[in-house]
Amino acid sequence: MKKVGILIERQRAFGRKLCEGVSRYVHTMDGWSLAMLDWDDFSGPAQLRHFDGFMARLLNPKIASTLSATKKPIVNVFESSGNPDIVQITQDARSIAGLAVHHFLDHRFEHFAFFGHEGIRYSDLRREAFTSCLSEEGFDCLVYPTPPASLGNFEYTVMRREKYSASTERKAIKSWLKHLPKPVAVFCSHDLRAYQLIEQCRELGIRIPSDIAVLGVDNDDLICNFTDPTISSIDPNAEEIGFKAAETLDRLFRGERLGGMISVPPTGIIERKSSAIYPLDPPWISDALVFIHDNAHRRISASDVFRHLDRSHTIVDGTFKRILGTTVSKEIAKARLETAHRLVTSSTAPFAEIAERSGFASIHYFTRSFTAAFGTSPSRLRNGKTRR
Repeated sequence: MKKVGILIERQRAFGRKLCEGVSRYVHTMDGWSLAMLDWDDFSGPAQLRHFDGFMARLLNPKIASTLSATKKPIVNVFESSGNPDIVQITQDARSIAGLAVHHFLDHRFEHFAFFGHEGIRYSDLRREAFTSCLSEEGFDCLVYPTPPASLGNFEYTVMRREKYSASTERKAIKSWLKHLPKPVAVFCSHDLRAYQLIEQCRELGIRIPSDIAVLGVDNDDLICNFTDPTISSIDPNAEEIGFKAAETLDRLFRGERLGGMISVPPTGIIERKSSAIYPLDPPWISDALVFIHDNAHRRISASDVFRHLDRSHTIVDGTFKRILGTTVSKEIAKARLETAHRLVTSSTAPFAEIAERSGFASIHYFTRSFTAAFGTSPSRLRNGKTRR
């Protein structure tokens, strides 16, 4: 029997999903016993020596050195620049940033900013990837300069205590927000950061998403739905990261020599109200696009959009072609395909169910449309991403 110590914070969805992924792997096999560790278990290595291995969020060098002293296999599930001999299973920062950039560009934004914790590695990786992706598209990015004093408390307040309020940064955040060009799209390093940004915007009277569109990472349902407006977020595929971590530890137990970093791509964006805006003129185009993307799965037609806007099809379609280079019907079809793609890659739902939930009239029409749009069938795409 292998006794495995798990050091992962469990207050927010990301940590819990990591643990769910670990347990999903363990339930496919016999011979493992899991034990949750707490931060207080790291006063010294003696009490940890009866474990056979660890999966941990190595937040600081002390935790890493304490576990390393046990001479047992370790898999790190936190982005850090520590011991290269410890295998690290991480989120794919480049893919996450790419989703954020394309989301904001699809929404026709021209000004961009990043709100995170400068000096914290996972945040820095996302910032660097986001600014790089924007640069490739010909855009600049404004970055929030995190006050040094707040970084010293990051591990304790954010990771351990899960403190929601950014009270010590309130003045700095407000000053930064006031000087941002409007409208602007802000990518936040995680959902809690997005929550803190919206909190300060509300105090300043800045409208979300009209003035500032906000996107987070983690898809933490509690945080994302606990504020008004609700927060759009990228699902980083935490459960798969946990699954991959357990699989990797199993390989280490079997004597394989592993090192370096293994990244897991995100599953997609869950759009909520905080980024449901298109800064276009005339403003009713944004209303039309939000209506389409909110209701495409209901099998709406172009006529429903014209009726919602109380405008003629001639005016609406003519403006769509002039401003967006498309038609209302094509935009509806695009929204359905985006929903279908997300469900195919992030769920195990049957394709007939996905067709219905995406707004397609039949599974045959869904399959033909999907294959034509993405160059591969739904089944082939899913097989390339099948969970074990």
